[in-house]
Formats: sequence, C-alpha cells, structure tokens
Amino acid sequence: MIRHIVFFKLKEGSSTDDLTRLISTLESLKDSIALVRSLTVGRDIGRQAKSYDIALDTTFDSMEDLSSYAVDPYHLEVVEVIKELCETTCKVDFDI
Repeated sequence: MIRHIVFFKLKEGSSTDDLTRLISTLESLKDSIALVRSLTVGRDIGRQAKSYDIALDTTFDSMEDLSSYAVDPYHLEVVEVIKELCETTCKVDFDI
C-alpha cells in the first residue's frame, strides 16, 4: 500500500470559512474517488510558525492507483479549490 500525505498552508488573511471549505472539500475525495482506500483530514493544533494549516492523509493500493487518482476529474476540481485557497502545499508518498 501507498500512503500519500499532503500539507496545506492557507493564504494570508484566509477566514475560518476558507478553512472549513477546504477541509470539507478534501473530505469529499473519499466518497468521490473509489481508488482512495482511506482518508483522514486534520487541522493543525500546534499552531507554530512553521506549521501548515491542514493535513490530508490517504492510502492507495499501489502507485498506479495514486497516479490515476492524481488525474481523476474530481481530484482536478479539488486541486482548483486548493489553488484558490492555499499559499503552498507539500507532500510525501511512501510504502506502508
């Protein structure tokens, strides 16, 4: 299995509504894309200067499934919301 973790830093001046919108949009990936085996979204509670605001933790059966997910039309819609709301993101993928 593959674990795919993404961190999201909202744009400066983002509202609580923006945070809530991004979380619910990310959570919708689980029910919209069958290749997603598990999905957890969490808001950072540490609130350090170097912290990101939200983490997305997903698992996939294989790198091929992760690659297919990346180009899935629904995922691409979510990416547009991410671009609208986020200053930066970073990710890591690894075998589990």
